[in-house]
Amino acid sequence: MRFKTLALSIALFACTKEPEGPPPSRFQGVKSERATSAAQSFCEKTFPATGDGARKWSPPPERPVPGKQGAEQGPKDGWTWVNLWASWCGPCVKEMPLLGRWGTSLVRDGIPIRYEFWTIDEEQAELEKALQRTIPGQVRWLRNGTDLPAFLEGLGVAKDSAIPVHALVDPKGMVRCVRVGSVSEEAFGSIKTILQGT
Repeated sequence: MRFKTLALSIALFACTKEPEGPPPSRFQGVKSERATSAAQSFCEKTFPATGDGARKWSPPPERPVPGKQGAEQGPKDGWTWVNLWASWCGPCVKEMPLLGRWGTSLVRDGIPIRYEFWTIDEEQAELEKALQRTIPGQVRWLRNGTDLPAFLEGLGVAKDSAIPVHALVDPKGMVRCVRVGSVSEEAFGSIKTILQGT
């Protein structure tokens, strides 16, 4: 009988034990709400970091990039911005300088990020010509057009989505936000909030 009483006392103590560490601050709650609001305004699709609906970033099959633009650029321990583009896509090419400025600003503000520019070009000569420009990140080349639908579906968007497509991948390799379509200067605040609060 004493053993049962002792076991019951231990069980009750364990159930009523206070959680370790400080409670979440009001600031953290507000920060999370702002990130959620920013994601709703910028992202076409959002995914949780863990649990149901979480989506791991899995790079598609690729082929070697001609020239030196295939070298990796940017920090490896932060976010990865995946950009799907092509040399013949006017909006894709037009937004690259903007993405470069954003990347510099984010890293300067303590938000490590690097870019992976996945091109869907078919012709090597066209790609080589495009690579004469400065591209603010690592250029990667999709193996062929038949891999594109699976690539898009892997990001959680329709397999016939138009480019450019942008995906924010967190430091643990999870896809958190996907946007179909080009970006504009006004989106920077939302993007920064997403990266800081997610």
